[in-house]
Amino acid sequence: MAADKSDIRRAAESLLDQGFLAAARDPAVTVGEPLPVFDAAARQHSWLVPLQRGSRLAGFAQLSMQLEPLRVSSFQRDPSRYDECPDVADWTDPARILQRAATQARSDEQLSQPVLSFDGDPSRLAWRVEAQDSAGRQRVLYVAGNVVYEATGGRGLG
Repeated sequence: MAADKSDIRRAAESLLDQGFLAAARDPAVTVGEPLPVFDAAARQHSWLVPLQRGSRLAGFAQLSMQLEPLRVSSFQRDPSRYDECPDVADWTDPARILQRAATQARSDEQLSQPVLSFDGDPSRLAWRVEAQDSAGRQRVLYVAGNVVYEATGGRGLG
């Protein structure tokens, strides 16, 4: 039976309580909306769970399909500051992701809807956006935060 989002959130809360993000939990850091992460074959691989303070992304937990922690990552350079952390939407909002990908699209390309995935290895989380030109040629763009880059030959997803 698949986990529901409340189970996923509870698992991430538990990691925060155990000190996975910081030695002392900041009560202002909350668990955001879990997002599915897909592999190259469009199978769900894991969950990305934002750990946020207001509109800032303090970090995230990546959980397996069985809700085991794969990793917890922090964007904080200083545990008491959040002003240098990215906006939550930079990593979670498909509309913002698509807008970023469009900055690297060619004028004759149509873009697919973004899919949260990874570039080669599951530790390289990025949104995958496919670009197709009028002749049917395709390429893959990845968006990770505010960075957009094109997939290079031989280094695809999966």
